[in-house]
Amino acid sequence: MLQRVSAFKPVRLAKTIARCATYEIRAYSTSGDDSTKVSAVYKRLGVDLSDASLMTQSITHKSFSHGSLPTNEKLGYLGRTFLQMHVTEQKWDKVKSNRTLRSSVAHAIANDKLAKVARSMGVDEVMRWKAASSSANSKVGEDSVLAHTMEAIVGAVYHDKGSKAARDFVTKHIYTY
Repeated sequence: MLQRVSAFKPVRLAKTIARCATYEIRAYSTSGDDSTKVSAVYKRLGVDLSDASLMTQSITHKSFSHGSLPTNEKLGYLGRTFLQMHVTEQKWDKVKSNRTLRSSVAHAIANDKLAKVARSMGVDEVMRWKAASSSANSKVGEDSVLAHTMEAIVGAVYHDKGSKAARDFVTKHIYTY
């Protein structure tokens, strides 16, 4: 066992530590430019949240902070649940069976549609996440994270402004009848 430990390359360990330290500095610092971009995206969405930290939280995916910053996970759950309820209400009288209703709702709020809406509003420019791949320009999983971020934005609107504002937001940007 001692031979294996002594065979570990100290240079490789130092590079790994340096890369992690650089990532941590980037994760904890948000420049004024970042908050300006986030505000601009929210303005484009027509949302004026009373809590600026809620804006930042809604665009911060759990992959970005590694448990050290508030993430959009709970907001995303709230937003997804609200989206399902809202779209179900709109389709309730228009479909015949439970199976049709379920598939119709799932289709209306599918990840690819939410990701497309998020991209069109510039959410991809301010979204805080870390791609699963080690490649710097990797886009693996970006659509999924964009969809989750859009759900979190809906959750933030619902949490901060209430049901009516969330309905208006969803009607305007995500689901048109």
